[in-house]
Amino acid sequence: MSVPSLSLKSQVSSLKFKDALSASSKPNFRLQTSNLRLRKSKGLSLVELVVFIVIVSAAVAGIIGVIDVTTRSSADPMIHKQALAIAEAVMEEVRLMPFTHCDPDDAGAATADAAGAPIAFDAASQGTTGSTAVGSLTFPHAVGAAGTRRILVVGVNLFSTADPLPTVSSMTYAGQSMIFLAAKNDDVAPNTRIRSEMWYITAPASGANNIAITFSANVRAVAGGMSYTGVHQTTPLGTAATAGASSGTTATVTVSSAAGELVVDTVGARENTSENQSLTKGAGQTQRYNGVSRTGTGSNSNVVGAGSEEAGAASVTMSWTVGTSARWAIVAAPLKPAGGCATLTEAIGPEAGETRYGSTLAFDNVNDYHGFDSNTAVPSGIRYIDSTLIDGLDGYRVTVSVAGQPLGAIGNDAYGTPQSLLVTVTVTGPGNTTVTLNGYRTRYAPNDLP
Repeated sequence: MSVPSLSLKSQVSSLKFKDALSASSKPNFRLQTSNLRLRKSKGLSLVELVVFIVIVSAAVAGIIGVIDVTTRSSADPMIHKQALAIAEAVMEEVRLMPFTHCDPDDAGAATADAAGAPIAFDAASQGTTGSTAVGSLTFPHAVGAAGTRRILVVGVNLFSTADPLPTVSSMTYAGQSMIFLAAKNDDVAPNTRIRSEMWYITAPASGANNIAITFSANVRAVAGGMSYTGVHQTTPLGTAATAGASSGTTATVTVSSAAGELVVDTVGARENTSENQSLTKGAGQTQRYNGVSRTGTGSNSNVVGAGSEEAGAASVTMSWTVGTSARWAIVAAPLKPAGGCATLTEAIGPEAGETRYGSTLAFDNVNDYHGFDSNTAVPSGIRYIDSTLIDGLDGYRVTVSVAGQPLGAIGNDAYGTPQSLLVTVTVTGPGNTTVTLNGYRTRYAPNDLP
């Protein structure tokens, strides 16, 4: 019986030994787990912390820099709103001003009527060089003191055997330079002998003054002046028509014109002395001057020159009877009527003495605001229209410009007068704040759209 008992103990001991062997491996497992826990509890090393600080510092510095640049380049919202409010107020003030056909203060507006006075003849004059070829010609012309929107038209008819034919190099009236319009030779190339030229000046000085003509070389010439009132000052003349020939008994040219206009012409011819005749105007024309520069009997170098006018129509033919051996040239053009205030182009900008705050000469038209500057205005500063200074706006400045600008189909009228204006208001404030507003003002509908 003792043998089984030993066997059982032996088995138990064997199991305990296995358990002991198994338990002997546990300390290694615990050691490994303990090392892992120890490594996790250490945190960041010094190197890692320094790298972290450097990276974060660089990022923060960049962000702060962006914020600083944005702050410097952006306007204070309050300043921007204030500048916008000023611009809107001035824009409204300008656009509510009258935009009439002509500013009541413009020159000529006071005497212009709604229908417009017709073009009227004022005075005529003529001068000749005589029988000697000269380099210049001067003769008097008296523009009437009465009347408005004047024009002086001068026709010059010259003769020379030089090739090429000399021309008018300059012309003045009362010291004012005149404007060349058109010219024509007799068309017998290369030996042309007769040349006609037309010159003009608007708003000529009134009273007796001299017309002074300078030629490019010595010539013999006949010249004449014709002054008129009621002529449009911006577009005084229409398209000129010219003609020239070496023979025939009639000098003629056809001009495109319109009712209400007045066609003026100048004609020159070379004739024999034996023909002993001046030029003879055609039917419907009113002659204003007719002169002859003779060299003597038997010569074919007599220079005749004349000028006339005729009422405008769709087509007007100006004609003159000349000698059978004549060479001739003619220039003609229509004068445009001023048409009263309805066609008088108003000046852009204020008239003399006008200010935004004037008690007697205050701005009274949209275009008067062109060039307004609150810094140079008298008084200066941002002010109400009654000139009362607005407190707290010392750092602001407002400027205004006005210019003719087509708006869709709304452009200029037949006389070149703008029917729509572009108004630009610019306000600058502290910190280089700038606000610009653009607005249109049309003659008939202030808020019309293109």
